[in-house]
Amino acid sequence: MHVFESSKPSTSPLVVSIGDFSTPLPAETEDVRNATDAALAENELNIVRITALTIFPYEMWCRRKKMDCEQFTAFCLEKLLPRMKARNSQNRHGTYFERMMNFQGLKNDGEPRAVNQLLFVIGLLKNRTKWPRESALQISCFDPAKDHTGQPVRGFPCLQQVSVALDGQGNIALNAYYPTQYIFDRAYGNYLGLCQLGAFIAHETGLKFVRLNCFVGKPERGTVSKTKLEHLLEVVRAHV
Repeated sequence: MHVFESSKPSTSPLVVSIGDFSTPLPAETEDVRNATDAALAENELNIVRITALTIFPYEMWCRRKKMDCEQFTAFCLEKLLPRMKARNSQNRHGTYFERMMNFQGLKNDGEPRAVNQLLFVIGLLKNRTKWPRESALQISCFDPAKDHTGQPVRGFPCLQQVSVALDGQGNIALNAYYPTQYIFDRAYGNYLGLCQLGAFIAHETGLKFVRLNCFVGKPERGTVSKTKLEHLLEVVRAHV
């Protein structure tokens, strides 16, 4: 509502913090979710579930009896990703879960290396014999070698990175950074996908996911005019 009611674009950042989960995922308000999905579909944009899927395919993981990270990575890269790229050209640059599970880089000697960042971070968190190096609990999505282009609009990746914070009491939080974010087009799906990612990491490590903190450097309304979103705003106001 703050972003939508602003008269002009702002360079002030937005910080969203979601916590107090009674289950592995935060509770959703059904009216707001339904109104958001309806408005997105009416404007030919991805509904919340589809946007969340590009960050982490949580529903598919649940349907596959919560495979471990290695098994689920193989499914995502070998079966899911090719289908997503074939069905939607917006995925031609990749998806977030692909960057998290199969980040392409170079070793110190210049040899190419693929890194499953999720598996690495989960391994550090599962090691109960020593405190993990917290600066290593990071998952990168932005790849300068691929993403530093002169394109005025690229669409991916908007999410730069995710880090995990550990409190020593068996609780973890996820911290995510977006340089910019279209609040209407993607924010709900982004936040839900990140929470689902946190729930997956918690399940794999035996820890408890308790909070998502998301920093948006420059929040923008999105690609749809305010007049087309009045009904959605009415629904949101009724629950605030």
